[in-house]
Formats: sequence, C-alpha cells, structure tokens
Amino acid sequence: MILSRPLGWFWLLAIVLLAWNVIGLVALLFDPVLGVGDVSKLAAEQQAIYAERPAIAFYGFVLATVAGTAGAIALLLRRNIALWLFVASAIGLVLQNAWLFADPSRLSADVLGFQALVAGSIALAIWLALTARKRRWSR
Repeated sequence: MILSRPLGWFWLLAIVLLAWNVIGLVALLFDPVLGVGDVSKLAAEQQAIYAERPAIAFYGFVLATVAGTAGAIALLLRRNIALWLFVASAIGLVLQNAWLFADPSRLSADVLGFQALVAGSIALAIWLALTARKRRWSR
C-alpha cells in the first residue's frame, strides 16, 4: 500500500533514468542495421570490438536496455516490479560485457568509462527502486 507521495527528486531521477534508457533503446534499434560502411567509420579499436562481439553480448544488450526501460516506466508508475527489472538490466550488462573483460587488450579508457557510466546508472536505478519500496512510494 502506498502511504506517501514521492518527493520531487524521485520524479526527476526517474525521468532521467527513462530518458537514458530510451537512448539505449535507440542504440539497440540501430545496432543490427549498422552497415559495414558505418562500422568502418569507427575507431580501429571499436571496429575490432564490433567484429569480435559474440551473440550473447548482443542478447545481453537487448536484456539490459529493454529491462532498464521497462524498469524506468515501472518506477514512474510506482510499481515494485521496477527493482527486479533493474536487476535484470544489471544481468544483461554483465552478459553484454563479460567477454570484453576476458581479454584486457580490448579495454580502452573510452570503453571502461562508458561501461562505468552504464553500470552507475543501473546502480542508481536499483537504489531508487529500493528507496521507493522502503519509503512506501511504490506498490
């Protein structure tokens, strides 16, 4: 049962998380149609990563972005299921990136920085969902 209304910062963070995840969905939608000409415009290290990426990494990307977007929507609707969707998003991120960390030569500051940003956003989402549950802002 919802006992109180969330504060303004909750709504702001939830909207930012939704926008961030929608950007991820757009990237996901364009990923399969990224042509050879488009890949050739990337930096050499990014071309190699794109060429070597296993299928499980793509499916992890799908899980991370779809679950993250659904979680952000559930959070805005003040539903407890948001927490589990964000956990699924974290699992997707691990599936997406585990192969990168198996060979440190694939890792650059750009790759590490971006993945840290994504992991941080998922951690924030999980914290926000837990806070909403604890303060009874969601049901």
